[in-house]
Formats: sequence, structure tokens, C-alpha cells
Amino acid sequence: MGKSINLAVLILAAGTSSRLGEPKQLLNLKGKSLINIAIEKALELTSNVTVVLGHKNDEVKKEIENKNINIIINPNYEDGMGNTIAFGVSNIKEEKVLIMLCDQPLIPIEHYENLIKLSNENKDKIICSQYKNQHAVPTIFPKKYFEELKKLKGNKGAKQLFLKYEPISIVLADNYSIDVDTKEDWQELLKNS
Repeated sequence: MGKSINLAVLILAAGTSSRLGEPKQLLNLKGKSLINIAIEKALELTSNVTVVLGHKNDEVKKEIENKNINIIINPNYEDGMGNTIAFGVSNIKEEKVLIMLCDQPLIPIEHYENLIKLSNENKDKIICSQYKNQHAVPTIFPKKYFEELKKLKGNKGAKQLFLKYEPISIVLADNYSIDVDTKEDWQELLKNS
């Protein structure tokens, strides 16, 4: 599959990792930081990759500044995921955006490619992942949803758009969907990788 020209990937990496106690962006899995694993996957999909940083952005920026990506810093990252999505989407010019997290390193590249393929076939629909019986990121939003994404606030991510618009979803096995919020999550992820 070739790279998507009209697609931007937005990697959310601004959080404080408060429950983990250290920046999860920099956790090391098989010799690579989680942020670098996310960026490498994103660059396989498109050359339009934007990373949103916030907490400890100087440290994280050092890790990724040699990559061919856009790095933006959300000054209000402490306001939560909704605020970071809104800030990130405000910087996207392409026709659609794939929102991914930096702390889900086990998601296979095929899953992202399947989301893109489905999005190309259903241009106006939100295409999301489904695991643990709910709709979740990674998700592709066409441009017609950008204005609503830019209004997100606080800790509310894009879930309200899922409820409102009935996205098309692709099931992702629960063991691939592990995201790192706590030390226990990290141990679980290491077991599964």
C-alpha cells in the first residue's frame, strides 16, 4: 500500500503520565522509545505526520527532533486529551486525520492500513478501532468533523462524536490495544510484546 497523500497522522503525546510516574513517551520497548515506535508507523502511512507534545516536551523533543515530522507543543496540555485533540486538529490541513496515541505500540501496521482502506471507501464516515467492546482510537476523521474536534475540551476525547455519528469500526484484538497508563499496564505490555 502506498503512502496516503490526503491523510495526516496526529500522534497525541502531550499527557503528563501522572499515574505512571515517568514520561511514557520515552519508555523503551525492544530498544526504541514508544514515541519513536509511533512515529515510524505513522511515516509508513503518510509523510504528513504531526506530533503534539506538552508535558516534559523538551526531553521528548530531543528524542524525535531528527525525524521528518511536525512537532507542535500544546501550551494547555494539562486541560486534557480533548484540548490536545482540538489543538492538534487546528494544525492539520489535509483532507482527513488519523489520530493515534503514542502509548499503544503493539498495534500492527496492518490495522492502520485497514483503517485507511476503509476510509478511502467511505469518504464521509468516521473510521475507528473497536476493542474492549467500545469505539476508540486509532480513528480517522474526515475534514467535515474537524470543526467539532476543534471544540473538544477537558478530558473528553472524541467519544461524543462516536455516539453522535455512528462510525464504522474495525475490531482490534484486546492484547494489541494495551495502552500504558500505569506500571501494571507496562508490565502487561512487556508480557504481550
